[in-house]
Amino acid sequence: MNTLIASPSCLARSMQLARAMHSSAIQQAGRSKNRVAFKKYAATNRKEHAALYDEQDQAYTSMTQPDIWEEGDHHTYGHLLMESVRDVRRYVRQMKYEHPTLVEHAKPFRPPPASHILRFERSITMGERHLPSDRKVLLRVQVAQLGLKGPALRKFVLLAGSRYNPVTDELKMSESREPSSLLNKRRLADTLNALIAEANKKDDSFADVPLDFKYCDYKPKAKFPLAWLPKTQQN
Repeated sequence: MNTLIASPSCLARSMQLARAMHSSAIQQAGRSKNRVAFKKYAATNRKEHAALYDEQDQAYTSMTQPDIWEEGDHHTYGHLLMESVRDVRRYVRQMKYEHPTLVEHAKPFRPPPASHILRFERSITMGERHLPSDRKVLLRVQVAQLGLKGPALRKFVLLAGSRYNPVTDELKMSESREPSSLLNKRRLADTLNALIAEANKKDDSFADVPLDFKYCDYKPKAKFPLAWLPKTQQN
């Protein structure tokens, strides 16, 4: 089994750096009695800590692979464990020293104005890329806000079919045929514009075609009559 071997001086230097970083992290994590301004600390100590970590990583990468196992170092699984610890420490270091600098770029949330009537929804799977479900986009819009009236509104509802909900007066469409979510969003917008343009045409209003909402299995919930309730005894 091939195993990486490091010189004693490199390992000793790595252990010293690990102890220094560990003690510094404990002091700055809030376990000490003194309160630390993380933003100021990150601005003044980022270069120093980065240099120490670079020296430690350089000592690790300078390991050689001898031909004969001398039983003087960790085995392969030990080095894999050390590598995983370095990965965790790298992410912790980024959160500790880079997060305070990102506060300056934060922007307050502003809700969309009332003129933006289209609502687009999509899902993102963290840690995965190029999933078919991630490029799917859902469009929701209230039909009453489209400005259609009379025969044009009836024709629009007829063309929408089962995508229209007569209870909530909402049109819902989805698209996933394009390779990206941005293109699917654009395709939904073009489809909605085409439906509105077709509904505004006066050549054929489809007045002889009845509207059928059997696909909507909404059942109204009956209210309990208050007159059936027993009258309370008055003292």
